Amino acid sequence: MDKKAMSQRKIDGYLKLAEIINWGRMYPIRFVERFLGLDLLDYQKYVLLKSWYTPYCVWCMGRSSGKTTLGSPFLMTKSLLIPNFQAYILAGSGSQSQEMFMKIEKIAKREIASFTGLTDVFMNETVKSTANTDGFTHNPSSFEYNLYNGSAVNSLNGAINNIRSKRSNCNFYDESGFAPDELFTASEPFCTQNSDFRLGGDVDVTLFPKQFPNQLIYASSASSIDTYFFKKYSEFSKKMFLGDNRYFVADINSDVVINATYNGKLYPVPLLTQEVIDTKMRENKEKAMREYKNIFTTEGGNDQIVKRANIIRNSELRVPILYNDGNKKFGIGFDPARSYDQSVCVVGEFYWDDIVGYKMKLVNSVSFVDIAKKKKTPMRTPEQIELVKQMILDYNGKNAADYENIEALEIDAGAGGGGVNIADYFMEDWVDKKGNKHKGMIDKVESVDYISKFPNAVDKIKLLSPQKYKKMLFEALIEMMNLDLISFPETYDGKGYLTMDDTDGDEIKSKVYKLSFEEEMALIQLDLAKEELVNIYRFKSSNGNCRYDLASDKVSKMNDDRAYAIAMLAWYLQQLRRKHITGKSNKDVDWLSYCLY
Repeated sequence: MDKKAMSQRKIDGYLKLAEIINWGRMYPIRFVERFLGLDLLDYQKYVLLKSWYTPYCVWCMGRSSGKTTLGSPFLMTKSLLIPNFQAYILAGSGSQSQEMFMKIEKIAKREIASFTGLTDVFMNETVKSTANTDGFTHNPSSFEYNLYNGSAVNSLNGAINNIRSKRSNCNFYDESGFAPDELFTASEPFCTQNSDFRLGGDVDVTLFPKQFPNQLIYASSASSIDTYFFKKYSEFSKKMFLGDNRYFVADINSDVVINATYNGKLYPVPLLTQEVIDTKMRENKEKAMREYKNIFTTEGGNDQIVKRANIIRNSELRVPILYNDGNKKFGIGFDPARSYDQSVCVVGEFYWDDIVGYKMKLVNSVSFVDIAKKKKTPMRTPEQIELVKQMILDYNGKNAADYENIEALEIDAGAGGGGVNIADYFMEDWVDKKGNKHKGMIDKVESVDYISKFPNAVDKIKLLSPQKYKKMLFEALIEMMNLDLISFPETYDGKGYLTMDDTDGDEIKSKVYKLSFEEEMALIQLDLAKEELVNIYRFKSSNGNCRYDLASDKVSKMNDDRAYAIAMLAWYLQQLRRKHITGKSNKDVDWLSYCLY
């Protein structure tokens, strides 16, 4: 066989490159620092080094600990040092996987201000062309980069059923604690083939050097114990403690991040401050314990009416809706209070699905709290009424007749909230801030004595007494949730923006949507609603009856007003679906056509 002659200078260059690659494989931390110009904190060095050659890894790392920032140089270094390396970035949503890919791209292009020593080494290794001048492509199905050594990294953006039958050396699952189980069952087989397998030709496979093992890396903050991420966290931890070096679990909570060291010394400017954690604890303690302290939420068995996995399965990345921008139909669940409890409104959009019929999106939640008060009790009743009426106008939309797009204003008529008295404020005709006159609203079933007194009032209010309806409301909630008919926004990460998929013709692009203050508050309030929902339990009595309430250890620590408002909306959704079924007209059957002659 003819061999191409190489100059001694070229041979020396290849030998030097091989020496650098082997050195980088042995010392990946030094390689990251020297060739990528990216310095890491000591706990990040520990996680990267322990995960370097370990097939099965879990990174349970709290918010602001740098999961994505650490995963990016990990994949960059692997693809630089291992020829023909293939990695996939996966997440519960395409935008989440794209966000990590974009982090790699920004590091390569030296566009991150907090990393002051970045180099252009990686950028020089990407395969470029006339059409692709930087080596990073953003195709509809997958973001991708390729290196001259044959390595490639892709983000998977498509539907779960469209990502099967691929081969990978590393699956990196970002925010895996909040991804559906189907993502893992569809993608884990990517890495099943043995990386040492070779077949064909006259090569003795026993002489090949041992390859890096294929890897599955699950990165996320803590979730709940009924998620796939927790199963891997628990399973891998046990095997690691038993000495199996194929498994590694990193548990990096906020205490580690606040007290992070750099080269053995306390770093003067931490990634996270105690003030941020304290603020999050006040806003939503359950969520903060998961996201910053790595405390997995314990599920309550069969008596817990809504499981967190159910909420995760029915969550989608979307912006809250603050007003009606078309002909959408909305319902408003209002749980009023004056002195002790919380006063909240939850808004749901009812829409028709051609496959399953009526469904509902939870689009907004508002808490009528008086921030001027030390105890943050609800604002005065007239102020609450004024805000609810403004919400009714907003969700009814412009150029619409009074309450044309409002399905119902459902009000808790319990004695504690004073809902019956609250309804009195809606019966009279009223004038908005612009001077426009509007009809009143009434519940013609519960307020039958007032129909003649307020003949102009529209029958749009549903007064729901807890004593009469509570069991029915929560049973409707259970049914609608089990049928996957209620959807939630994705858990808000507090960044002030959402990374959305933007379709431009056949191309899917990633865009950043800047949230307004009201939209941020809506997402925070809906996250609180999720916490209330998963803490509602079914309590059975000796006579066979049951009631729905907060767990005994949560009664004095948590409210259930948002959960109750969602239950009211779920009940109305159930009524819509039943009305559609029972309201169908019977078709006349021509029985004569079945006769035989």
